[in-house]
Amino acid sequence: MFKFFKKKEKIKRELPPGTIRKEFHFEGNVQNIGFRFEVQSNAMPLGITGYAKNNDDGSVTAQLQGSLEDINRVILSLQNIDRIQIDSITAKEIPLDYYENDFYIQY
Repeated sequence: MFKFFKKKEKIKRELPPGTIRKEFHFEGNVQNIGFRFEVQSNAMPLGITGYAKNNDDGSVTAQLQGSLEDINRVILSLQNIDRIQIDSITAKEIPLDYYENDFYIQY
């Protein structure tokens, strides 16, 4: 009959050589100041994919996928924003997401 809602097929992307994915955990004054939006606005122009989300304990978790150089550039930029006070950052490398194609804020 009618197909109003066609299921989107996920397409596996080919990633550039050297692409990595890291999960960061930020603690400090990182909520209610636009921190997630800063992560997104610094990541997107560099072609970094992933997400940022608030945690119940007042921290923020972000996953960034791209080159190590670009990911480090985003982290350094965040540390240089006056209204943001990052007390600690923990990072771990995680498996790549071949289906992700954007950076978003998770609510």
